[in-house]
Amino acid sequence: MFNKILFPVKKLSLIIVIITLFYSCKNEVTPVEFSETAIENNEHVNIEIIYPKVTSKSDIASKINSEIEQTISKNIAFFEDDTEQLSLDASIKDFENRYINFKKEFEDSSIKWDANVSGEVVYNSENVITIAIDSYTFTGGAHGNSVITLLNFNPKTGALYSFDDIFNNPTKVTELVETYLEKELNISKNQNTDDYFFDEFFKMPENIGFSDEGIIFLYNTYEIAAYAQGVTEFTIPYSEISEFLKLSE
Repeated sequence: MFNKILFPVKKLSLIIVIITLFYSCKNEVTPVEFSETAIENNEHVNIEIIYPKVTSKSDIASKINSEIEQTISKNIAFFEDDTEQLSLDASIKDFENRYINFKKEFEDSSIKWDANVSGEVVYNSENVITIAIDSYTFTGGAHGNSVITLLNFNPKTGALYSFDDIFNNPTKVTELVETYLEKELNISKNQNTDDYFFDEFFKMPENIGFSDEGIIFLYNTYEIAAYAQGVTEFTIPYSEISEFLKLSE
């Protein structure tokens, strides 16, 4: 009698396990996959652009790819009043045309303009994707224009996360970031961070991103201190900032 009952129970248990595994696999979020895209143009100017692009064809992929390319466009066509209307191809063409016009006006100039962009996937999880875009342009002068942009995407929608989407306590986060900045700049007890913001009050960096170690906070050149200071970057470990995160890393 017991053997007759035991067999159906075992069979039912096996069915439940299979169903559970099926739905678990079905609901599991697959990380967004990227491929490397390269653009090169050395005819009139030196242009080299390498950036990640979502390989799948979907609305989410279109949103992410569009935002990445728009960011690159802004950094290349930084002299344009309305870069929102420029595609990546149009920005590259605009950069080249401006150089051609420059050469017509200054024929004896030996300067050749450069635009170099390198993008990479810094972090990729089911909750957040962080893309870093390092752009450098040179159009003459003492030095070129360099800027690093960090983009944080929602993998489920393709939309960019805002500061308020990421953190639940802006005041505490700001205090923590200022403390870390003081350590990064080796500021003594007799100083404060205001001196590094051109006599203005402390400001949070515009660029924030996720990494395996923690949250990246990055100040570009001219955003803090003198040009010689370069990029100021530090990472706050998850162990110290996770209580202020709305997103699980």
